[in-house]
Amino acid sequence: MPLTHSLSERNSLKQIVMTTLTKKEKLGFFTRWTLLSFGIIPVSYMVSLIIVLLVHGVFGFSQMEGGTYLSQTVMQVAGGAVIGLGAGLYQKSLLKKVFKVSWAWIYACMVGFAVTELIVCLILWRMNINRYELRFIESNPLPEALFFACAGLLTGFLQWPLLRRYFLRSIYWVPASTLGWGICILITYFTGMVLKGGLSILTFIFGALLYGLITGGTLMWVLRERVL
Repeated sequence: MPLTHSLSERNSLKQIVMTTLTKKEKLGFFTRWTLLSFGIIPVSYMVSLIIVLLVHGVFGFSQMEGGTYLSQTVMQVAGGAVIGLGAGLYQKSLLKKVFKVSWAWIYACMVGFAVTELIVCLILWRMNINRYELRFIESNPLPEALFFACAGLLTGFLQWPLLRRYFLRSIYWVPASTLGWGICILITYFTGMVLKGGLSILTFIFGALLYGLITGGTLMWVLRERVL
């Protein structure tokens, strides 16, 4: 009897209700999430490359020069923040229609990528390796796939508390974010094995589509049950 009472009290603390979106609205959300991932993530990456080159120029280096460990660290942190900003903006614009998501979602994206790049660059600095040598567009995608996965992991953990207040299954966003961001780059490796390279940027675009499918599908499942 005491056990039954305890469970009853525990269950009464949370009310579980299905998200009020209709099937049509859910499909629309998933479609927009996937397509915006497909379009905005590659654009954000391209913009980040421009920012990286501008910062590189401030340090007095040309596009073809690797620069110093310090210049690479600063430029990669700036580039990572730009990628996070682009992703965070479109994601918040969609999520705000489902629940009350704050600007912290965008900040989490930016911090996740920027801090990951900072840590990676500092580690590589200690190993006497220039971050410039490990970009996927230089036909070496495996290291950067790991970096992006780590950025997705940190970003997912930072965003998890924002989802946890509203949704019971929010923890699954963390592995989805990790896998999704890692796939963006990893797919260029497998495509390169088949096509012998040369299409890294084009393949990355389809990697962004896979990111949208993975994270969008996970969100559809996470958003099914709310906690009130």
